Amino acid sequence: MGLFNIFKNKKEDYSEAIEDYNNALNTYDEKNYQEALGTLSWGFKKDINYKPLYKLAFKCLTNLGGNDEAKLFENALNNFHEFESFNNLGAHFYNEERYDLALPFLEKAVSIDSSNNDTVHDLSIVYARRFQIDKAIEVLEKDGPKNDFWNFWFWCKLSILSENTTGVKEGLNELSEILDKEPNQEDILVPRQKVNEVIEMLNRYNLVKNRRQHIQDWHFIQYGNVILDFFEDTEDYVAGGRYVATWSSNESIKEINNLLKIYLESFDLKFQKVKYLDDRDSEIIGIAIGKELNLDSSCYFSNENNENCLIVGANSFNFNNYYELAEVKNGQILYALNHDWLSSSSISPDIVGLMSQSYYFPWNGGGFKIIDAEKGLTEQTEPDNRNSNEIASDIFKNEPYSEVEKDKLDFYLKNKEYIKGIGSKTNNHRFNFMIESPVPGSHFG
Repeated sequence: MGLFNIFKNKKEDYSEAIEDYNNALNTYDEKNYQEALGTLSWGFKKDINYKPLYKLAFKCLTNLGGNDEAKLFENALNNFHEFESFNNLGAHFYNEERYDLALPFLEKAVSIDSSNNDTVHDLSIVYARRFQIDKAIEVLEKDGPKNDFWNFWFWCKLSILSENTTGVKEGLNELSEILDKEPNQEDILVPRQKVNEVIEMLNRYNLVKNRRQHIQDWHFIQYGNVILDFFEDTEDYVAGGRYVATWSSNESIKEINNLLKIYLESFDLKFQKVKYLDDRDSEIIGIAIGKELNLDSSCYFSNENNENCLIVGANSFNFNNYYELAEVKNGQILYALNHDWLSSSSISPDIVGLMSQSYYFPWNGGGFKIIDAEKGLTEQTEPDNRNSNEIASDIFKNEPYSEVEKDKLDFYLKNKEYIKGIGSKTNNHRFNFMIESPVPGSHFG
């Protein structure tokens, strides 16, 4: 073997993923297969072409009983230059909402064949949901987004998020004209709603002057929704006004409930009752808010009279499967204490308390309670198994400890007519919450 070939082989054997592979192999030998897979995921992100990763992933999954998933890695290894092999892997992790892992496989698939519109669309979505808006647009523009309705629609949406709206209004008009020509309008209700969603986004985008890369501005632009509690960016808080992990307390929940009361009064919103969703967290929050507003509270059932009521969920994802609430009607306002900004949800509530990746309620235990702030002493909270009304009463008894920040409230009062469920200049459909945002942020995972 010549000297040139020796150096060539050494170069080919080198991979940035070797360290992750070796760490995963050691973990595999200890029979910690799930942990080994987690380590392998870092290797795939660094070098999608390092074949030993696929062999070890196959072994891990086989030992875990994930034979179908293991087969995907085996097929990719056996068909290493085939579009379908990597597209199947990417689509699998995309459907599992494991976007970081879907990304390298979809990139590999598109590098093999960029003509598949569905894969291009999925890759652009994954970039966007990792807050890489410019990369998502670049993928769509490579072969021209107008080749596919949904790619063109997504390009219009992403262009607003990138603050380069040249051609967006015209693009939305083109999409509307395409839908107008469809002979069966009943079959295109969803595409029509999605086009109207971006039309509304563009209107709110033009409404907000001096836009900041902050979640208050962009959550309003994207969804027409209100956030009660957020912070301005500092070196310590890098999620654009959002929270990452939050261990709440009865006192902090009281604070947000008080903000909700003030905002509702400022918007001149009056309700006959409070309805909470059918889970314990929502029940406790709903009863506490009912006490705050001096209104009766009860569980929400879709077949009852729910006009002129505040409908409360503990988390935005609690509204999933309540599909009837996607339509704005009957004086109903949807409120969620926490809005998970890394999980899609079928409905984006009109008002949210705060946005966090992980929110822990005090009655569920496992959190931390400060017992001496000066000394930094804390203790782990235990589950509170009392009935919901007792816990809600304890929340209500607390006194709020800060004043409403006028600038935050004024932003929403100025744009009140464009807030979902509240203003008159919106359509009657609440949007799905999707992760893509121009506001980046640190997060787990």
